Amino acid sequence: MTSKPETKPALPLRGRLARIDQAWLVLVLFVLLVVLGALLNDRFLTASNFLNFLRLAAPFAILALGQAIVVMGKGIDLSSAAVALGFSQATLAFLAQGMPEAQAIILAIVLAAVVGVINGWLVAYVEVPALFATLATGLLTIAFVNIFLVSQNFYQLGDDTALRAFAFGSFFGVPKAILIAAVVFVLAWMFIKFTASGKLIRAMGDNPQTARSTGAPVRQLQMLSYVISSLLAMLAGFVLVSGSGSAQTVLSSFHPLLFTALTVTVIGGVSLSGGRGTVFGIFAGTLFVAALNNLLILQSLSAPLQDMIRGAVLLAAIWIDSWLHPRDEETAKSGEL
Repeated sequence: MTSKPETKPALPLRGRLARIDQAWLVLVLFVLLVVLGALLNDRFLTASNFLNFLRLAAPFAILALGQAIVVMGKGIDLSSAAVALGFSQATLAFLAQGMPEAQAIILAIVLAAVVGVINGWLVAYVEVPALFATLATGLLTIAFVNIFLVSQNFYQLGDDTALRAFAFGSFFGVPKAILIAAVVFVLAWMFIKFTASGKLIRAMGDNPQTARSTGAPVRQLQMLSYVISSLLAMLAGFVLVSGSGSAQTVLSSFHPLLFTALTVTVIGGVSLSGGRGTVFGIFAGTLFVAALNNLLILQSLSAPLQDMIRGAVLLAAIWIDSWLHPRDEETAKSGEL
């Protein structure tokens, strides 16, 4: 008698969904949201509105890319929005004080890199949990900017400056902010996909102990990820002030930017447990969050109701991430954020 070939048991629903790149699921949700938006508002599906909400999405997309690199390495950076808004306003303050534009921009970039180094040092060498270390440096950054670098809460950017021309206006009909974000997406993809540092950051997030045992410079990679996050945050700040022509730094001004960047990161499939995520996922998350924000505004919903919907979306994304990628004992031993 011939024995029947053994059949593998079917994977449960969670296992099947976990094998699908989350970016494709988010893109499906984006398409459904676009259909809903078109039904609810005639202005939603116009070319001008589409370009407009992508232009407004460019700064938090760049910020989310930096956040994603840190989270892939099993960290988190809550100081990124403070760097983006704080040092971009400081740049405008330097210009108002008569500092040459190139010098003001370079000084802001150096200050942003310093914050990244401090974050990396606290997390990698002092071993302060990233959640608390970066929250503290974010608050310190805003305080430092307000006490030592600026003398007012609002600064206007001159129309004749190179910084204003950087991301303001369009190039062949496409807003410059979108083109800048597209270049950053490509560079981030190349870094994670093809460089040794990018690959090791992902491996480090998947299992830091194994990465150490193979000789990977884990502490240096952690520091590198935070420096990259701060530099991308500074770029996001420049794009933001270039497009708006002004900047202000108060506690309430950087919370929405940080919240949006974190939402894009989680929705895009970058697992908070580390080691998972793609640049394509961040792109899909950006499209979904940008469309959602735009639809909420077009529907003239109250600010508290908008915040409630955004909060529910973030909470749902975190729950789905935890459900699809449950923590096992090995992951638990590798440390918390």
